[in-house]
Amino acid sequence: TEARAFIGEEAESAAKLANPPDAMVRRMGERAASLYRAGAIDVMGYRILDERLSEIAAAQAGCERIMGTPLPFAYTLLLQRTAYIFCLLLPFGLASTAGWATPLFTALIAYTFFGLDALSEELEDPFGTEANDLALDGLCRVCEISVFEALGEAPPKMIPAEKYYFS
Repeated sequence: TEARAFIGEEAESAAKLANPPDAMVRRMGERAASLYRAGAIDVMGYRILDERLSEIAAAQAGCERIMGTPLPFAYTLLLQRTAYIFCLLLPFGLASTAGWATPLFTALIAYTFFGLDALSEELEDPFGTEANDLALDGLCRVCEISVFEALGEAPPKMIPAEKYYFS
């Protein structure tokens, strides 16, 4: 919906495709080629645009790989079982040295291990809209502001934080 402000109706047709970001990069490449054929840009300008579009496509492909590659189940299972076994056996190793503080140390270490396990699952998908995901709207707005300033136009306002985090 926000893309409509920049590219109009093409945003709606791209949204219907299987991979909208790839379709938009492809359309930008087609537009650059038509500008070159029409003589609106020279060969150097076309080459620079083509290189930038290739970099955008590579970054987009990398983001898709990150988004589409979850933590393997075996990795998650191994971490959880190792943490359980370690926390189960830890009191026996600490009892002679920590004495009555053994339960406290065991609880603290168990909290840390299971917290790290939960954190890894939380950070597994960084491209959502939850509190611990990347602030993609804010990052895109910074890029928009830079483009507007480069064009000499009034930039849009920064996106405000909602409930102390940026979307």
